[in-house]
Amino acid sequence: MDLSTTYLGMNLKNPLVPSSSPLTEDIGNLRAMEDSGAAAVALYSLFEEQITHESHTLNEHLLQGTDSFAEALSYFPDAGKYQRSPDVYLEHVQRAKEALDIPVIASLNGVSAGWWIEYAQNIEQAGADALELNIYYLPTDLHMTGAEVEALYLEALREVKTAVSIPVAMKLSPYFSAMANMA
Repeated sequence: MDLSTTYLGMNLKNPLVPSSSPLTEDIGNLRAMEDSGAAAVALYSLFEEQITHESHTLNEHLLQGTDSFAEALSYFPDAGKYQRSPDVYLEHVQRAKEALDIPVIASLNGVSAGWWIEYAQNIEQAGADALELNIYYLPTDLHMTGAEVEALYLEALREVKTAVSIPVAMKLSPYFSAMANMA
């Protein structure tokens, strides 16, 4: 029986694509998924909060003690000692690509405009075959219309699509009020 299909423009031997989860953090698990028949894998997500948290933490360490006295520059910690989560994620994408013979789909999870582009490009350079965007915007402004919320999603998708050449998919929240209109 031929179960082949196409997803994100990629020809897959079947529609089995394990989704983003903690299981995809381990290369051994990814190999086991491939050995068990997975046609592609979607890696765990890199969250916008990880990037901003790591940046703030690094900045705090680098600025600690800088105003103590003239020689305070000697108190700067070695920047090489701080491994940033985005770097770890990009290395994981590279290792997954090296270890597997099936497509690797990376995942970005966030909400703020603009940050997507740099990390989408970095993920593409790391070797991902495709990218999944997972936007979780919680509209708390009572005056914001559903159309405006949808426009935020579409703008993020447009930004990323123009910045990378790999296929891009977007996960949508089940809470949209007019899913047919969004499509």
